[in-house]
Amino acid sequence: MAVFLDTLSDLTLDDAWAVGFENAEVMLSDRAKSRIKDCRAAFERLLESGSAGFVYGSTAAPGARAKTPLSQESQEKLARSQNAWATKAFGVGNKWVPEHAVRLVLLARLAGYIEGHGRVRLTTAEWVASLLSRPIPKMPLEGASGPGEVIPLSWLYPHLSEVDLAGGEIMSLFNGSPCATGFVSDAALTAERRLKLSERLFALAIEAAAAPMDAYDPALQEITADPHHRGVLRRLQYFLADVPRSDRLPHQAPVSWRIIPTVLATAARAVHDAKEVATESLRSVVHNPVYLPPDTDHPDGRALSTGGFHNHQASRAIDALNAIGADICVLSTKQTSRLMDGAPFGFPKLLVAEDSGIIGTELIVWSQTSHAERARQAAMPSVLSIGLEDPGGGQSDVAAPVFLAYERYLEVSDAVDATLAALALTIVQAFRISGRPPPPRLGAFYEAIDEMVAPWELDRIGELGESLRKVKDGFSDSVIGEGALAALI
Repeated sequence: MAVFLDTLSDLTLDDAWAVGFENAEVMLSDRAKSRIKDCRAAFERLLESGSAGFVYGSTAAPGARAKTPLSQESQEKLARSQNAWATKAFGVGNKWVPEHAVRLVLLARLAGYIEGHGRVRLTTAEWVASLLSRPIPKMPLEGASGPGEVIPLSWLYPHLSEVDLAGGEIMSLFNGSPCATGFVSDAALTAERRLKLSERLFALAIEAAAAPMDAYDPALQEITADPHHRGVLRRLQYFLADVPRSDRLPHQAPVSWRIIPTVLATAARAVHDAKEVATESLRSVVHNPVYLPPDTDHPDGRALSTGGFHNHQASRAIDALNAIGADICVLSTKQTSRLMDGAPFGFPKLLVAEDSGIIGTELIVWSQTSHAERARQAAMPSVLSIGLEDPGGGQSDVAAPVFLAYERYLEVSDAVDATLAALALTIVQAFRISGRPPPPRLGAFYEAIDEMVAPWELDRIGELGESLRKVKDGFSDSVIGEGALAALI
């Protein structure tokens, strides 16, 4: 399986899914190869003409010495020494970017070359493409924040000595913001699947509680202007289309049931916006300096220093996903507590008979609380820092927040899966107690979860902790397209 790169405008999130989660290889089209070769030749003519001016990392030194022009001899020396310079892999700690996200970073890095803006040679571009067919290197999250992405990107190329780099190519490997593009693409794709998972589980919660259908009535679509709200209502109606309309609660359900549509609508909007940012990021050139191919006024093209190493929109899109993830954790926790209480729905307290001798089922809620709280804390927005300690002359004075935003996204996502898993256990037991069947359109989804949940019986109640872990892992796997539940969401 391979994804072919031709032009940036052709690149889609489906391509990103294939490369990141299905391990597709990436191939360059003939047209892309031709553009890469032509632009590299033009860039070399620009350098030889002496009219390029300050080109960061080519005619001027990189890093804190960006103000220092280089003689021709120094430029050649820099090019020859770049492999040694590039092996300085910083970053500390025990938190690592998931492998599928590193693959997306590599895809974004390669995409920036296909229209010539990266001014790399074809051999270098093809070498980067080949990395997707090898074991994927680790990339740190901790200690990675800086004004750009040099530190984490330095981990991508442990075998850089294989490439005899030419002048300026080091900047096209280590500068820009492909990490931000890869991270927001991962967040958009997995958040979309986690939303589908949440919609199905909350639909099960509605039926497990025999909640009145008022809050999900099709007529409500006519009185809301929000297309995401209407979409959630349509999907909930689809999942609940064939459930009984009688034998339901005679009074309104708790708030955490009635606000399911509006909370999920906010989630749908955040996912929609993140997908837009991810798509735009994949189709954008993110280099510093960036090379503009020849035109009438500039026959050898131009090299411009830009802020291409800072994708602010990616950080904000991920922040929005983090916030709604924390809200979903709260919704899950409240519904679990109400089901375990039993009183609002006519269930026995703690979802077990009083004379059963079973104790400890309330621990499901206790464990859930810690997950919801860590999601709340991780949902703090990753605003720009007021300053960055820069000992090298003030060139680097603002840090890119995307690494913090993405690290928090991974934390929030794990918490969402854990709180949804706890809710799933209580939903299963509620159905077992009531004898109500699950919604027919969610039958296979429910049965797959039910199979992972041990009976709530005296001699097996100790297995519920393992059941919780199984369901949580099943949810996490389904979001990245793996496991038994993946095909059901």
